[in-house]
Amino acid sequence: MNILLIPVVAPLFLTPFLYLVSHRWRRILTVLYTLSLFAAALSLLVGSGILNETLLGSDYLARSGLSLLTFTLHPYGRIAAFGFTLVGAFGLLYGLKHTTASEQVISIWAVAAAIGVSFAGNFLTFLLFWEMLSLAAAGLVYLKKSAHSTKMATRLLAFQLVGGFSLTVGIVLQYCATGSLELALPVAGSLPFFILGIGIKTAFIPLHLWVPWGYPAASFPCSVLLAALCTKAGVYGVARILPPSEGIALMGALMAITGVSMALIQGNLRRLLSYHIISQVGYMVAGVGLGFCSAVAVDGGLLHVVNHMIYKALLFMSAGAVIYATGSEKISELRHPQKGEEGPALWRVIPVAAIGAVIGALSIAGMPPFNGYVSKYLLKNGTHDFPLIYWTLQIASVGTALSFAKFVYLAFIRGKLRVKHPLNLSMQAAIIGMAACCTIFGLFPGLLKPILPFQSDLQVYTASGVLMAAGLVGGGILLFALFSRQLEKESMIQARFSGALRGFGLAVGVPLLSIGRSLYRAGLLLLDYSAAAFAYLYRSSFKLLQRLDYRPGESGPFLTINFSNIDFDVILVVLIFGIILVALFSVQFGLQAFLG
Repeated sequence: MNILLIPVVAPLFLTPFLYLVSHRWRRILTVLYTLSLFAAALSLLVGSGILNETLLGSDYLARSGLSLLTFTLHPYGRIAAFGFTLVGAFGLLYGLKHTTASEQVISIWAVAAAIGVSFAGNFLTFLLFWEMLSLAAAGLVYLKKSAHSTKMATRLLAFQLVGGFSLTVGIVLQYCATGSLELALPVAGSLPFFILGIGIKTAFIPLHLWVPWGYPAASFPCSVLLAALCTKAGVYGVARILPPSEGIALMGALMAITGVSMALIQGNLRRLLSYHIISQVGYMVAGVGLGFCSAVAVDGGLLHVVNHMIYKALLFMSAGAVIYATGSEKISELRHPQKGEEGPALWRVIPVAAIGAVIGALSIAGMPPFNGYVSKYLLKNGTHDFPLIYWTLQIASVGTALSFAKFVYLAFIRGKLRVKHPLNLSMQAAIIGMAACCTIFGLFPGLLKPILPFQSDLQVYTASGVLMAAGLVGGGILLFALFSRQLEKESMIQARFSGALRGFGLAVGVPLLSIGRSLYRAGLLLLDYSAAAFAYLYRSSFKLLQRLDYRPGESGPFLTINFSNIDFDVILVVLIFGIILVALFSVQFGLQAFLG
């Protein structure tokens, strides 16, 4: 078997044993799987991997264009798969001692699904692994098994199911129009369904809410993998399937500025990081959206996919280390511990996590000589002819530096909550490995040139580039120094509308933040009312069916129907999907009529 497919196929044979063997052997098997991921990553990086295989199908199916499990190595898929294999390996290593058997199984399947998406050779294979990743993501959140995580997993799954359903409709329409399931640009009638299906996974605004809902609700090792896999698979879908356009690039710019704006007011470490995922994914979407005119922008966007996986996993690892060591991720509790819970500054007690946080923060801010600078340099050059997109991304860069100055300062420098558990060896090794990748790929960007689709020049260390990057990061740090107290207060009372940010708002435009918070709260309120209405409809319908149910010896108009044998939940799901289908077709035909 091709070495590239081992990480995709191995979980089928490996994961059943994880439930049967001892904890020690479970670790050994997981380490063996991580080694296969490292081997695949190396093969992709050196350019030796060739992939063109069909694992399940027949000659008839192949002639019909319906072959199942067909894998190819597209240039876009190569760079995405490199990120999934490399970061997936470190993510599994990080949680080696702190994940349950179920979490390890679902984590391995999540990594395999993301790799399968990037290797998919047709729409059937793409959809299979796309949905597998959706289910695995919801499972990783659910497996924390708290009331909050169960609720958030349900919300995440609802978003992903709607996205998968829309994608399925798009694929069916594509096949009806073209007679082929080859991965190709959508025909006009299927395009709205592809945009919705892929847009949900990519966290397009306003389809992004599942990210800050789900990621912080998972256990801290699982959130590392979630941060590295889901939205990046969506970006690959945008680049591989959606036609590039300035509209998609503008959506990326909107994601960048919205995500960083919401991150500024977060008082929870992983919620802050989750909103920054949306912001950084916006950079990627902006890059690949300009593929119609700029190869450099596409290379920058896809390279940012890899770089973001690396430094975002590192940041989640550092935040997870704080959670594991102190039992809290709230900035207010870290900064102002209760009496008797005080300790030395966290950077002194868990220095590996603190160093990882600093390197990750400088990387995401685009500071040389770390990897984030390289891809942002390409994006800056690729978007230069589109001033609105260019300057939006530049402003978002200042906000990124500002919020990560807050992240590092308040959590690690001023954080004084007593440490209860020291970090174990596997956690520290994963943090060091990710920090090393940020540094090595920043100092030697040419190492990643073999996986760039358009082989853009990576001579990025120019005087103007370094000075601009340093100026943006320095500006963000300066703003934090000026407004650190206001930012800390806003983080502590973000759930209530107070005047703590009025002065800061006049300086950096908090009206936008206030509008965003108002819309966010309105959305939550609407969701609560919708849930209550749905529960009432469910109870009323169930009571009605109970009254209509057949009882021996009774007569009535529904004498031949026994409703108790029908899975009522399945009926409701089918009904909901039917309503969504009608709505989507209405949108499709409405767009066709509008476009003439």
